[in-house]
Amino acid sequence: MLCLLIGFLVFNTYQYKDKNFQNIQKQKIEKSYGQYVMNDKLFPGGNKLFQQFLEPQLSSLYRTLANNPKALQQEQQQVLSSFLGELRRYQNMDMVFNEILAKHHLDTTLSYKLVFDRLDLLLPNGHDWKTFFLKDDGKINTEIAGNLKDINNNNKILQLSVSVASHVAYRFTYSLYVDYPDRMTRVLMDMLPVLCFSILCILLIITINYLTYQNWIDQRKETELKTEFLNHIRHEFNTPITTILICAETLKEQKAILNTAEIGSLGNVIERQADRLKTYFKQILESVSLPKQKPDLKQEDICSLTKEFLKDLSLRHSGKIEVSYTPLSLSKKIWIDSSLYFSILDNLVNNALKFNQRASPKVSFYWEETQNELILNIEDNGVGIHQEELKHIFEKFYRSKSSGKKPGLGLGLYYVKTIIDLLDWDLKVESKIGKGSRFKLIIIQP
Repeated sequence: MLCLLIGFLVFNTYQYKDKNFQNIQKQKIEKSYGQYVMNDKLFPGGNKLFQQFLEPQLSSLYRTLANNPKALQQEQQQVLSSFLGELRRYQNMDMVFNEILAKHHLDTTLSYKLVFDRLDLLLPNGHDWKTFFLKDDGKINTEIAGNLKDINNNNKILQLSVSVASHVAYRFTYSLYVDYPDRMTRVLMDMLPVLCFSILCILLIITINYLTYQNWIDQRKETELKTEFLNHIRHEFNTPITTILICAETLKEQKAILNTAEIGSLGNVIERQADRLKTYFKQILESVSLPKQKPDLKQEDICSLTKEFLKDLSLRHSGKIEVSYTPLSLSKKIWIDSSLYFSILDNLVNNALKFNQRASPKVSFYWEETQNELILNIEDNGVGIHQEELKHIFEKFYRSKSSGKKPGLGLGLYYVKTIIDLLDWDLKVESKIGKGSRFKLIIIQP
């Protein structure tokens, strides 16, 4: 609505500017031209042309009107075409116009057009006028002098009607138009500050509306994510808690009849569910505190560090997933926070195991080196990620379609990406459904 209002105001401003464009020049030309034709018609010497080529024909027009009205139109067109042709032949308006421009030091790029508008004859009754010619009829060429192409009311300098009391009284009307050939361009240039300000206002309004809309979309999306997260976390916490309570109730009520193996089995269930709760609490706490954490950087050999961490991970997931590692040919010391680095590898291995339906889950670690970068590739043979989901997997609480009913809070990859940003590294991912994913951990070398 505001854009439409600004557009309306700009259009009205243009119309006003166009209507009043170069008013001072118009007034000077009108005044000087009036002095040239004060005792003449159209231009100096025009009076003689009227007396010689028009007035002798008026009596004939009267007779035709009285005796043969049907032939009047053809005769008046012949008379006026001939008369206007003589005016164009003998006109000296170009000289008059150039003298006016020079006299007032006006712009010489101005052009003009002198146009014959209408001719009226006084009827014999002495008080009624009969129009014998009107420019709007469009049947003959009414242009007398000048080369201005576009004529309209905004560039009309004057319109004069002159009554002549000869043996046949008549009244003729003509107009003088003066303008620049590039009038529109000049008007727009004159409006340039207004146009620029209006465009800036429109762009500002569009930008504000876009940002407001985008902020609303983001807030709505965040609200939906939080609602989804709360519903999901309610389910994720409820399952291990319920399981622990059932096991505890069983131990409490049936401890007398349970054997050692059954008690041990229930204890293992409680331990697994407690570990699950512990993991959830850890992820939630870390997602809140990590963005504010300052990395504890130390210079260490990245190759040895990676080998050490992967050895620990292999022992922890022994028999569940096969972990392979191809180190760099030479050791590389970089500034690194070892605990954060371990969290990255831990989360990626956990995902490779969790989202894998194969009988033999695998994850491979291997290095690439360029002049300015060290790249650790982490490649698994899991279920893969849909292409349209790749841009969302690092968002907080986001869970992909491939996660299905797998337990989790949607914080693992968000946590990984947060660490990557803290360390000023980069992370890229490639994935194919049914074949697996490859994460490229890019470490910028100084």
